[in-house]
Amino acid sequence: MIKQRFALDVAGAQVSYTLFQRSPSDTSKPENKKSRLMLLHGAGVAGELTWTYIINYLEFWDEILVPDLLGMGDSYFDLDDSIEFTIEDICNTLFSVLRHLQWTDFDLAGYSLGGLVALELNHEAQPDFTIGHLCLIEPALFNDESLQNALVFRRAFMPIAANIKSDANNPQHFIDFLDLVSPKRMRNEKVDLLAIRRLQRRPHGFANALSAVSEYAEKLDEYKLLSLMRSIPSGIGIVGGLSDSGLVHAQEKIKQVQPQWHVETIPEVDHSLVYVRPKVIAHLFNQHLV
Repeated sequence: MIKQRFALDVAGAQVSYTLFQRSPSDTSKPENKKSRLMLLHGAGVAGELTWTYIINYLEFWDEILVPDLLGMGDSYFDLDDSIEFTIEDICNTLFSVLRHLQWTDFDLAGYSLGGLVALELNHEAQPDFTIGHLCLIEPALFNDESLQNALVFRRAFMPIAANIKSDANNPQHFIDFLDLVSPKRMRNEKVDLLAIRRLQRRPHGFANALSAVSEYAEKLDEYKLLSLMRSIPSGIGIVGGLSDSGLVHAQEKIKQVQPQWHVETIPEVDHSLVYVRPKVIAHLFNQHLV
């Protein structure tokens, strides 16, 4: 696939994104019939670092859009990451990119923070955009049968975000985050150090992303939660087998309101599943998002 990197100014913010395109010789589809997919990454690690290995194994899509969400990669709400942003701000910048590219019909996948953004983006997409299929990989907030328990869990992000902002050079604050989202991960000092280095590239942007999830959680009620789920099209939810069982319960709740929703558990992995099982993730995309 051909890979190109772009940046778009959106009302003072800058959104950077990578566009992967199959060469004309790889597809016989007319220009207006291209199949398109947008991939949204998790907190702290930019788009290409999250999705490139998975993209290598995708078979169906002619164009794949991989943006960096605000505060991460090369996307900036402001240049020094001092101003906090919201999930709504992230969605608005993504809608601006989609309008710029004239994408009106596409499939959507999101991981962790990107999963929460995908849910909100899908909910607000109509009537301007049509999302054909959706994939949610351990989306933020959708991690328990009890909404209240999910809120308590996400409120734990606030002190971590504050600690990172006050002392971004302290690796323990980033370990605290990893312990929160991946408590059953295989402890490996080299792997943790790699994760910390990635998260420390934009520490204040990362902290602002955590704050955005917590702020969204405070406003989320059962009515909005049900509205989000009812707007979900056909697709798949993917959960790591070592992750909390509440993540599967949340996906099963989606299945209750969307019968064409498939739930898949990948054994022996936790929240790091997109990095350690890219071929498996790609296979599930190829199978359930077409």
